[in-house]
Amino acid sequence: MRNNARGGGIYVGPLTAEAGVGTLIEALDLFPGARIEVIGSGPEGVRLAQHPQVRLAGNLKGDELQARLEAAAYLVVPAHDPVARQVVEAFANGTAVIASRTGAAAELIEPGRNGLLFEPGSARDLARRLAWAEAFPERMRQMGECARADYQARFIAAFSYRTLFGERRRSARLQT
Repeated sequence: MRNNARGGGIYVGPLTAEAGVGTLIEALDLFPGARIEVIGSGPEGVRLAQHPQVRLAGNLKGDELQARLEAAAYLVVPAHDPVARQVVEAFANGTAVIASRTGAAAELIEPGRNGLLFEPGSARDLARRLAWAEAFPERMRQMGECARADYQARFIAAFSYRTLFGERRRSARLQT
């Protein structure tokens, strides 16, 4: 069963400048209220390990990674991601996503519904999104639920529009 008490953010990916780690660090410096768990390895790992708002977990896969995604309130994708695999994994685990407004992630995310978008390379804009996410944990939880529903509707063949929306409409009719 999924834990409803989610908190903080998570970053999953290579710890390189190309992956937007520098933008993430700058955003954390601008907004000291966010706590991010970082999963991955790379040359920026030493810099991240020294940051007070970052918990470096190393490389995780499988059930360990899934458990961390289920515990996080949001996934941060600070740079252009042409594949968006992390976004799909986050959606599957009911985790909202804060991502750059470019790449495949931007096509999957509907701002305010299943995640938030920020201007590419803008640490200030990312810091604003992190501050919003920390200020409104209930909205982030709801976005995570929508993200899970989107995952099931888009990527699970047995899930249908009727399954996603039909029962809600039926229950609304029965209550009136």
